[in-house]
Formats: sequence, C-alpha cells, structure tokens
Amino acid sequence: MKLFNLAFKGVIALLPIIILLWILKIIYGFFANIVDSIFFITQGSIISTIVICVLVLLLLIAMGAIVERNKEAIFLKIADLIIGKIPLISSIYTTIKEIVNLFSAKGSENYLGVVWVKIGGYKVMGFITKESEDEYFVFIPTTPNPTSGFLLKVKKDEVEKSDLSVANGFKKLVSLGIK
Repeated sequence: MKLFNLAFKGVIALLPIIILLWILKIIYGFFANIVDSIFFITQGSIISTIVICVLVLLLLIAMGAIVERNKEAIFLKIADLIIGKIPLISSIYTTIKEIVNLFSAKGSENYLGVVWVKIGGYKVMGFITKESEDEYFVFIPTTPNPTSGFLLKVKKDEVEKSDLSVANGFKKLVSLGIK
C-alpha cells in the first residue's frame, strides 16, 4: 500500500509536466501538419509556396480587419459557442482567451489605471475598474494568473496611482514582478 501511495504521489507530481508536454505535442502536430500540407502541395515549386504564404497572410489581415471593425464578429461568436460546449476544452479556452484579452487592447479598455492599495501594511497592485465621486472600484488580481482576484471599493485618497500602463501592470503581475 505504501508503494502504491508513493507511485500515486509521483504521478501527481509529474502530471502538470505530462499535460504541458501533451498540449505542446498537439500544438506542434497541428502546425507541422499545416506546414507539411503546404509543402506537399507545393513540392518543388517555390512560387506556389510563396503564393500560399501570401494568401495565408492576406487571410489573417482580412480576419484582423473584420475583428477590428466588428469586435463581436459572427464567426468568433459561433466558435465561442461551440468551444463553450466542450467540457474540459471550454475552461482552458476561456482562461487563454481572458489572458489574451488582458494583454491586448481589449483588456486595457476595461481598466482606468494601475494603483497601489495598502492592505495589512503591504502594498498590492490593483486596476481601477470604475470611478465614482470619491471612490474607486479596484480589481486586485492574483499572480501569476490574473484572471481571478477580488474587488475593493477604496476611497481615492487611500490609493497611490502608479505610472505603469495597464499592459505593463499585467506583465509585471504575470512575471511575478520580474519584468
């Protein structure tokens, strides 16, 4: 029984690494298949390879233009709806989407600035989400995963404004203060 317990603890200890390697293998396989398909179709023809690469680039630019014009593009809503129905994948997708939004222009639109709030003699970084006459609503995210945290209602004179941009504040948070 003791050996079984030790083996189970070993599996639990290695599980995050195994899952990470599995996800990386899937991502690598996905991109390798795309590259293999392009070069199989265009085998021996550099012009065909260039044409396909240019077409892919134009497709990405067109998608970016559609999303910029219409932030709630229909194909994104459909993808969110479909992916949202898959049990394990939906939680991973939601977390990744939130993190991407934090570092993109979408994430910084929701915050009015970076502040330092004193809690128990320590200063914690927070992001102003709303401003009223004499108070701020400040989101205090957790680190290194800023998609969770807590919300404080703080008097304006009890916060110290930071000169960090919202994007740089999130970078500092995710990097555990290193960057």
